Amino acid sequence: MPQHNGEYFELGRLPAYALFARNVRGLTLSNVRFEVQKPDVRPAIILRRVEDAAINAINVQGNPQAMPATVRMVDTKQTLISAARLLTPANVFLRVEGAGSENIIVDGGDLTKAEKPTSVGDGASEQAVKVRA
Repeated sequence: MPQHNGEYFELGRLPAYALFARNVRGLTLSNVRFEVQKPDVRPAIILRRVEDAAINAINVQGNPQAMPATVRMVDTKQTLISAARLLTPANVFLRVEGAGSENIIVDGGDLTKAEKPTSVGDGASEQAVKVRA
């Protein structure tokens, strides 16, 4: 990408090692794999104020030192994560935050390498996220 597209180079270090999306409607990810060469304590994915997202068949590396989780959602609505696979150990797979978070579903996949599949905080209610085996 040419350096004259300054907006891409002014962001600095992003808060996620793979994907950081904010203010998006209709995000779709399918059959993606996110890995790093060296351990990274940032989440793999952060969604902030995202609505109507579908994330299917993602494979992500976790990190037990990563805080707060491998995937973090803030004020995110109507989101489905299906067939996710955690490649390496992590404390939490999905952290949901913010009072605006609602109707987030984790459906299937292999999250056995996470100590906890999900956690909520910073104003999010326990009802904002549902896990289906």
